[in-house]
Amino acid sequence: MTDSQYLDVKLKLRDTETVVLTPGYLSGGILNSLESLFGEIGGRTSLDIVKFSAAERRLILRVPQEFVERARIAVTLIGHYQEVPCHFQVLKTSKKQLDFDDVGL
Repeated sequence: MTDSQYLDVKLKLRDTETVVLTPGYLSGGILNSLESLFGEIGGRTSLDIVKFSAAERRLILRVPQEFVERARIAVTLIGHYQEVPCHFQVLKTSKKQLDFDDVGL
């Protein structure tokens, strides 16, 4: 994918015991949020989870450059994951591929 940006995202859950964290569920939730906020056409994009850690509840997303702001908005406005209250926090964005070690938090 050319002209992409990477987003390092952390998921904070109210109850970590009752959810199943998988890249498929996370990707689906983000795509649903995009479509809900920007409509079927405006929310249609390809995004890839290039790295995922269920233990850290983190993921690295690769998003086309023209959809970075929409993706960031859609991710941060997600309030529930599998019906559990949650908050997605974008820790860092970069034009270079990120790794979990890249964030000095």
